Amino acid sequence: MCVKTILRVFKFIRGFELVFVLSMVTNIVYSVLTAASIAIIQPILKVIFSHESPSPVTPVPSGFLSELKDWFYGMITTIVITDDKGTMLLRLSMLIIATFLAKNIAKYLGGNFNTRLAEGMVKSMRDKLFTRMINLSMDFFNRNKSGELISLVTNDIGTMHGSISPLIMVVFREPIQIIVMLSLLISFSPTLTLLAFSTSIFSLVLVRFSTKFLRRYASRMQATVANFTSVLQETTSGIRAIKSADAERHAVKRFTDETYRYVRAAIKSQKVGDLVPAVNDMLAIVALSTVLYVGGMQVFEGQLQGSELMAFLFLLFGIMSPIASVTGLPAQIQRGLVAAERVFAVMDSMPSVPSGEKTVTRLRSQFEVKNMSFKYNDNPVLQDITFTLQKGKKLALVGPSGGGKSTMVDIIARFYDPYQGEVLLDGENIRNFTIDSYRPLFGIVSQEAVLFNDTIANNIALGFPNATPEDIERAAKIANAHEFIAKLPEGYNSYVGDRGVLLSGGQKQRISIARAIVRQPEILIFDEATSALDSESEQAVQEAISRVLENRTAIIIAHRLSTIISADEILVLDGGRITERGNHATLLAQGGTYKRLYDIQFKNG
Repeated sequence: MCVKTILRVFKFIRGFELVFVLSMVTNIVYSVLTAASIAIIQPILKVIFSHESPSPVTPVPSGFLSELKDWFYGMITTIVITDDKGTMLLRLSMLIIATFLAKNIAKYLGGNFNTRLAEGMVKSMRDKLFTRMINLSMDFFNRNKSGELISLVTNDIGTMHGSISPLIMVVFREPIQIIVMLSLLISFSPTLTLLAFSTSIFSLVLVRFSTKFLRRYASRMQATVANFTSVLQETTSGIRAIKSADAERHAVKRFTDETYRYVRAAIKSQKVGDLVPAVNDMLAIVALSTVLYVGGMQVFEGQLQGSELMAFLFLLFGIMSPIASVTGLPAQIQRGLVAAERVFAVMDSMPSVPSGEKTVTRLRSQFEVKNMSFKYNDNPVLQDITFTLQKGKKLALVGPSGGGKSTMVDIIARFYDPYQGEVLLDGENIRNFTIDSYRPLFGIVSQEAVLFNDTIANNIALGFPNATPEDIERAAKIANAHEFIAKLPEGYNSYVGDRGVLLSGGQKQRISIARAIVRQPEILIFDEATSALDSESEQAVQEAISRVLENRTAIIIAHRLSTIISADEILVLDGGRITERGNHATLLAQGGTYKRLYDIQFKNG
């Protein structure tokens, strides 16, 4: 599972292939030069401690690695050897400076390319995740808290970034460094090399043992991050309700409880994570001390040169860091893997309302619902609904709260699909139409006017980028919004604030109406558009709605029956079923639910 997840992450290299190659090349160069900068120690020691001038080394056939080592030292000796030891030291010094300069240039460039690659991959993942989320169906957003989705795009992707960058560096840099240094160690003494790595088996067992615990705690950490992000989002968006209920202490407790759970999981993760390098360091010191003793005895017995032992020890010190990076990688990337799996779970999600293949541009004659039933999970909401809406006519939906009115228009707009029955547009099942062509047929005004922190013009033109200033102004005039917009300092370029906080409820709703009609939709849907407004605002909005509805096809959900008296047909929904239907006069004459609701509202009239 881990390997599969890592491979999926690395698929996002597409589009950054050149940066990937440059990163790989510079990291390989850095690794080779790092090993070479340590290997140069042997000729330095020979020059300083030898009583005679060293002579060029003649390679002796004794295995590929020994030949490679002899070639390397022979090349260095050829460069620096001279009769004057001062000159030799100067040449060695210049060689060391040149090697370290080249190494650090490669390191700098490699780090730059690593960052470009990691940031590019993260951006690509974040963009793809957001695109996938935004195109999923409404039931996905009903199942998931908005704070958790925000955490997914920000925190989880950020956690992945924290794992991707070191992963790229470790994968493309450390293994090369280990291979080069290990080859040099073997060329000096296979016996000492085997002895030095005799404790590695214990390190591998420890890493294997700790990984499952780190993964468990990483999963808890990511879950708690999502939880307190969700609490934060809910609290900030509902701050008025919290303060009105004097619930600040409750909100603080919810948040601090979640952050405490995060800290507890983080501490446990850190305990296990710190144990691995600590034990590995101790094992490495034991191996190093053993090599020092055995190698020292070999020097005393003339089996090994002192300069070779010193070079061996320096290389052994040098190889510890990349080995520690590689062995510590499983622990380091656990949170990243957990985050990646959460991200890929969303990326793999498919819309429950799939798009069709046919394109539709207009309503020609009628909209029809046949024997349609719908349920949330296993709870029936609508049952056996049938009605027809002719073009140019107005259909009203009324009834007690929870009767299924809003769900009905959500299905009509294809936010959901019914599990039984059909919804037809000019005789064609709406499932057959592409969502991109079907949804623009509707202009929807909901009870809550949702505005974005942008200009009024951009809020009106939302989803209709081809709208001209003239289109926007015309829609605003029809929606009875132009007059108050014109009085604002920046007019249509005025910003509305977060969620339209700088405007009144009636002003926001009129902008919402203008947004619904700017594209001149085929069908207008008003879902209790005035129920949350005060009397003055309601009157202004109702005037706008009356103006908008002239000669248009519309579906109107209304709590206040005065707004739908002129509807061509009124459906009374109660308990998910149509219990009455007819026009205003017919329903009053029937003396049923509609008559009762009408009498309640107008008894003081």
